[in-house]
Amino acid sequence: QEYSTAIDMWSVGCIFGELLTQKPLFPGKSEIDQINKVFKDLGTPSEKIWPGYNELPAVKKMVFTEYPYNNLRKRFGALLSDQGFDLMNNFLTYYPARRITAEDGLKHEYFRETPLPIDPSMFPTWPAKSEQQRVKRGTSPRPPEGGLGYSQLGDDDLKDTGFHLTTTNQGASAAGPGFSLKF
Repeated sequence: QEYSTAIDMWSVGCIFGELLTQKPLFPGKSEIDQINKVFKDLGTPSEKIWPGYNELPAVKKMVFTEYPYNNLRKRFGALLSDQGFDLMNNFLTYYPARRITAEDGLKHEYFRETPLPIDPSMFPTWPAKSEQQRVKRGTSPRPPEGGLGYSQLGDDDLKDTGFHLTTTNQGASAAGPGFSLKF
């Protein structure tokens, strides 16, 4: 009913799984499909593991398939140690009041396993694009110069009108076929 940081911790669990598998953890095509995928992997909730579950509006209106067991471990196999799996299960605990907090998550034994994380000062760094020197590019390409055939197009009389181009045969009349442009 209310948004809380417990919802964020559920999201952390989903992201954790996604980082390991490089795929969405529960890729539902609809809300119902997604809930079904969650229940299939984590087991269908009950009053025992989620007090108040039977009073949720959606639970009162729908009947969900019963999946009695948590099968999430099968999806990760060797990708996740026992401590890592415990942490993921703590993130993906149905009952928000029992879900792990961010502070407790950071203190979890999973982060003390080998290989230990490296100190952030040891992370590789790269210069920001804004700090890099600009690479000078070559000059703009030159526009076409018209080629040798330009003088063969027809009359060119720039003296009298400023610009005049005619592409008619030399013997054709001014009103005959061809192209004429004056500025």
